[in-house]
Amino acid sequence: MHAKLDAKAARVRELLTVKVPVRLILSPLLNLYSLTANCGDASLTLAFSMLASLVGTMDRLAVGTYHSKIYEHCLAALDLRRQHPDSLKNINMVEQSIIHAIISLTMKLTEGTFRPLFLRTLEWAEAEVDESSSKKSLDRAIVFYKLVNKLAEKHRSLFTPYFKYLLEGSIQYLSEDDALGGSKHKKKKTKLVDVQVEQKDKLLGLKLWNLRALVLKSLHQCFLYDNDQKILDSSNFQVLLKPIVSQFVVEPPKSVESVLDAPSIEEVDETIILCLGQMAVTARTDVLWKPLNHEVLMQTRSDEVRPKMLGLKVIRYMVQHLKEEYVVLVPETIPFLGELLEDVELPVKTLSQEILKEMETLSGESLQQYL
Repeated sequence: MHAKLDAKAARVRELLTVKVPVRLILSPLLNLYSLTANCGDASLTLAFSMLASLVGTMDRLAVGTYHSKIYEHCLAALDLRRQHPDSLKNINMVEQSIIHAIISLTMKLTEGTFRPLFLRTLEWAEAEVDESSSKKSLDRAIVFYKLVNKLAEKHRSLFTPYFKYLLEGSIQYLSEDDALGGSKHKKKKTKLVDVQVEQKDKLLGLKLWNLRALVLKSLHQCFLYDNDQKILDSSNFQVLLKPIVSQFVVEPPKSVESVLDAPSIEEVDETIILCLGQMAVTARTDVLWKPLNHEVLMQTRSDEVRPKMLGLKVIRYMVQHLKEEYVVLVPETIPFLGELLEDVELPVKTLSQEILKEMETLSGESLQQYL
């Protein structure tokens, strides 16, 4: 019974967006925002799904007339993560629907109309919302980079040039803790305050973990579609390299596996590997491969297993994707592999052996004598 009602309701919503002229339905639909937000995430999600459908029906004239109004509406809704109203339990689902509506709109915009909207969104994301601390909002940054990922995914190389506006922020998010809201506190007087501070730090840690994963994903997409090296030139490569590699040793939050919103350690590790691997592929020159290879190899001298495994997996990615071109990097890599082949951790030793075999296949000779 419920399924039939849901199907009929969906059909009605679809007909409304298709049959009723935009000039008549848009304002009532946007005015539903407060009501649907109070009703919960399902209602709000449906409202933005309707908006996305409506945008899909709009012709060029309607887009030209209403795009600013629709975009501002969506941008206001993207602040829900920061506002966290009690009525919304699944903020991810809501954000997904808002971003879907934005993407539906951007698919119909020209470069001239999209650019100012994007820059307005960047300004919104980087605004200091808490005047007392003069720090950016991690919540806004998280949803902004969710949007960036979708824009990069949908618009590909057309969106890549916009990363020039994002590099400084990306580097800051990957590098700095305190500027992003980390609390450095003096001795507290009561246990209650201690607990509150601990809970706040735990939440900040999870937010920063989430944000950094999104930043890395967006950079990976940037490198993937940066066919003409508009972004990943020599200068930007060098500026980005260390902040990305520094993620090898970032401690995951203790409760990361139990939080629905947070990416798992495995997901973040995979993103780091893809990001650095694609960085190498896009660079297309050993002048840039060498510093990348060196930075990654240095991480394998960590006492922890995770940086060693991450380093090895990035090296394997480079070997597999650069193929014969990686041979020029073999002389530097061999001594590190020699050390790792004697590691006490079996996964490290096994992966090192696999990489050595792949390198021997590429070079066409046994490398045992150089170990």
